Amino acid sequence: MIGGLMKRTSLIAIAAAAAAVFSTNASAADLGGDCCADLEERIAELEATTARKGNRKVSLEISGQVNELVYFWDDGFESNVYQASNSFSSSRFRFKGNAKINSEWSAGYYIEIDFEGAIAASQTQANDDPARQPRLRHSAWYLKSSRLGTLWMGQYSHATDDIVLYANGGTSPATASNLNSSPGTNFSLHSGGGIYTNIQLGDLWQFLDTDRGNIIRYDSPSIAGFVISAAWGEDDVWDVALRYAGEFNGVKIAAGIGYYENNENGFAGSYIAGIPSDFDEIRGSISVLHEPTGLFVDFAGIHREFDVAAKGDFNYWYLRGGIYRKFVALGKTSLYAEYSEATGALDGLVAAPFGGGVVVAGVITQSDLTSYGLGISQNIDAAAMQLYLGWRHMEADVVDALGTIPTDDIDIVYTGAVIKF
Repeated sequence: MIGGLMKRTSLIAIAAAAAAVFSTNASAADLGGDCCADLEERIAELEATTARKGNRKVSLEISGQVNELVYFWDDGFESNVYQASNSFSSSRFRFKGNAKINSEWSAGYYIEIDFEGAIAASQTQANDDPARQPRLRHSAWYLKSSRLGTLWMGQYSHATDDIVLYANGGTSPATASNLNSSPGTNFSLHSGGGIYTNIQLGDLWQFLDTDRGNIIRYDSPSIAGFVISAAWGEDDVWDVALRYAGEFNGVKIAAGIGYYENNENGFAGSYIAGIPSDFDEIRGSISVLHEPTGLFVDFAGIHREFDVAAKGDFNYWYLRGGIYRKFVALGKTSLYAEYSEATGALDGLVAAPFGGGVVVAGVITQSDLTSYGLGISQNIDAAAMQLYLGWRHMEADVVDALGTIPTDDIDIVYTGAVIKF
């Protein structure tokens, strides 16, 4: 009996101690007399300091990619191996978010920053490590109506941005029609005997994508797969574009055509060989994929006219074809060949001598660049990754008053990977 009494006494003591502890903890947590309000306040604090969640009204989504490669180059006189960031689709962070206003309207933002160490398109034979700081690609807000379309304002893509880059065949992280973003773009053409001209590959390609700017842009709602876009900004640049995306009978199509006019005399992208020039152009592309077989073909073209009387027109076209299907369990494989021609980039201009290089005798009458190559890309679905390997050959034809300027061909073999997050 004495044992039972002691057991009951012990239980009572334990219960009393637990009650005291509980009472103390409850009092300590009760900062305002309302435990639910305290909890809500603490949750709000956590949400405010957790970037990946945004706030309660506007969401925040973080994504991006890392795209790095290594390439071997041979310009006919020198050869070497460089490592670089892939300029076709750079390493970047992306921040997106939106907020629903009502059943029709929403608002949001888009911020994108790329980080490129040695950018492949900026390297030269003499410099494998061109300085490059983080670059702001996008910083814009939007207001969207499901019925009326979307209005953008800020640093954002022109209406024709990417309109020559349509690719349904899984090639875009490795290569694209804007070859002025390829490794070796800033390489000078060798003219024999260790002498280089002042002409670079990029001079003959010019720029092949309209890129981004400080603009106002409008995009219509999609109607039967068609979207109309228009943009204006800078001083003064404006463009309009029509895009289409659709699929029928196992055929997937993406296409677009646009008109672009640049009246910003002296803007970094609108002068050739030091001569500022306004210009206008028509540009577009189409990509067709037959999904049952994986066969695809892509075509892009640009016609550009300058406001400099002596300057000839520039024309560019690009063709790529191949097969894109799942041959192995890792993911889809893309096997492709590409071919392009750029004509007239320097026609009507005079190129100055480059150090001890070739002196161009007067007006250039022909300036053509032909490129062709092969490539393979392999998706690794489990890692959101794509491996790629390719070869590209470039040959130039430049003619002045004395005849053809001798130039050696340039060959590049590249391999790398992109991983997305």
